[in-house]
Amino acid sequence: MNIDLRRYIENKKIFSKNETIVLALSGGVDSMVLFDILINIDLDLNVILAHVNHNKRKESKVEFEMMKKLAKTNNIPFEGYEVRLTDNSNFHDDSRNQRYAFFKVVAQKHKATKIVVAHHLDDQVETIIMRLIRGTSFSGYAGIPSIRKDRNISIIRPLLKVSKKDIRDYARDYEILYYEDASNNEDFYTRNRYRNKIIPLLRIENPKLNDRILQFREYIESADIVLDKIKNKFIETNCFYNTVNLVEFNKLERIIKIKVLTHIINTATNNTLEVMYEQYNSILKLCLSSSPNQSYSLGDSYTFKKEYDYIYIEKDVPLVKINKEINKCGEYFISDNHSIIFSDNKIEHKDTNYFELCYNNEVFPLYIRNRENGDKIKLKVGTKKVKDVLIDQKVPKSKRDKLILISDNESVLWIPGIKKSLKDDLCNKKLYIYEVT
Repeated sequence: MNIDLRRYIENKKIFSKNETIVLALSGGVDSMVLFDILINIDLDLNVILAHVNHNKRKESKVEFEMMKKLAKTNNIPFEGYEVRLTDNSNFHDDSRNQRYAFFKVVAQKHKATKIVVAHHLDDQVETIIMRLIRGTSFSGYAGIPSIRKDRNISIIRPLLKVSKKDIRDYARDYEILYYEDASNNEDFYTRNRYRNKIIPLLRIENPKLNDRILQFREYIESADIVLDKIKNKFIETNCFYNTVNLVEFNKLERIIKIKVLTHIINTATNNTLEVMYEQYNSILKLCLSSSPNQSYSLGDSYTFKKEYDYIYIEKDVPLVKINKEINKCGEYFISDNHSIIFSDNKIEHKDTNYFELCYNNEVFPLYIRNRENGDKIKLKVGTKKVKDVLIDQKVPKSKRDKLILISDNESVLWIPGIKKSLKDDLCNKKLYIYEVT
């Protein structure tokens, strides 16, 4: 054996003595070797075995039972899960999502903060080469991280710099029982084609392929740290509630722009949306255009929006129109935390967001509603279209139809936070209207 893997893992100092960890155990040589290492190093780890049956092979059920038996033999807790997929599922993506969701549930159940998986150096090489061919984000070219934080849980890959050969040598020397997945030799899946055909050719060209890929990864990872520092500094001063100052954004170097876009997209979508390089190109071009209001569909019901001097990501939600007829004083709710109060008496308050409506005879009915085509408002300069008022005020196009306004049967009286109609003081009575948010 070329490397003492037990000492190698101990020296990494990624585990504490008596720590509880969740091990993703497939039954293949990689995870079975890692299991043997973890229960034999001098740390007395509390290992929880988590096994997933993907239901893709007839041997899966047998392997599931054998993993359960292995846990019982070693007096170790076992947690099992069967992947559920529909006919329309993307097997690799959906099964991976279910797998890691299961591992997190197991970690929470056993109060573990580390999920340990057996990815190794050959997996890393395959991943980086696949991403070079397919395309990915700048960070993505660095491949699989050895430690990835997911809130209070860390995904740990202690074998990520260990070759498949060293793992097989360990299995041979310690007589480790494991299962071979025959489907790994089939070229139906993309990764298998890279593993079985493309990478062997690259190794002929350069026997030190692993070293060169690790060198490439180190360069990318080092550069990414510097880029992230610049991006974070920009976000801190120019991003408010995931809305970015467009003027300052357009001054950035191109790679930092992509970093900022990736940040606001990941924040808005909770890291569920992957954006392609071509999409970034389209967005950057849009940001430099002279048109003040632009949008670009990112897919999965998310849209990139440029509105005057700001850019942001928004989830596409159908607009529910509001049109409430008001016939007496009281408080009228638009949503759980948004209401309009109509009162005969002036209310003591600190907010200035209110409107005094003067009248002589009847004031009702009034309306709380959204904007409609042809709406007009009376101003000192005369009657003006509400559409033009919103353009003058640089109200983003996407927000115009969502605005709440107060009107009578003839015209708009008040657009809260935007514009009040001409106040007529020659009247006998007053109605006080307040927006509460």
